[in-house]
Amino acid sequence: MKVIIPIKEGKLIASGFNATPDVCVYDTDKKWSEACSFIGWKEIIPPGSKITRKLKDQGIYAILTGEMQLLALNLFRDNGISVFKSRGADLYRNIELLNNGELLEYSTEDALENRAICGGDCQDCSSDSECK
Repeated sequence: MKVIIPIKEGKLIASGFNATPDVCVYDTDKKWSEACSFIGWKEIIPPGSKITRKLKDQGIYAILTGEMQLLALNLFRDNGISVFKSRGADLYRNIELLNNGELLEYSTEDALENRAICGGDCQDCSSDSECK
C-alpha cells in the first residue's frame, strides 16, 4: 500500500497539504531504506485534476496527516482512500506507528475539531498558502 504524507523540513508531518508543497509517498511494500519518495504534491496531483483519481492512478490508497477538514475527509473516504491521523509531527515515528497498526483513522469528530482552522469557511483557504 502507498501512503501520501504532507511533510515539511524533510522529516516533519505538516498540518495538511495546504501547509506545504512537499509530500512523502511511503510504500509499505518496500524496504525501509527505499520506502519514502519525497516529491512535490503538485507533481502527483496537478491543479485542476481529480484528486482521488490521481492518487489511485499512482497506487496511493491512504493519507497520513495532522489535520483534515470534514469535506476533504468525506471526499477521500467516499472514494476508497483511508485517512490516518498522525500522532505528533515526527515522520518516521508515525510511519512506525502506521506499520504497527497503532494509528487511528481520522474520524468525523476529529475533522470537525479542525473546522476553526479557516474560520469554518472553505473559501478562506487556498491550497497554495496557509489559511488566512
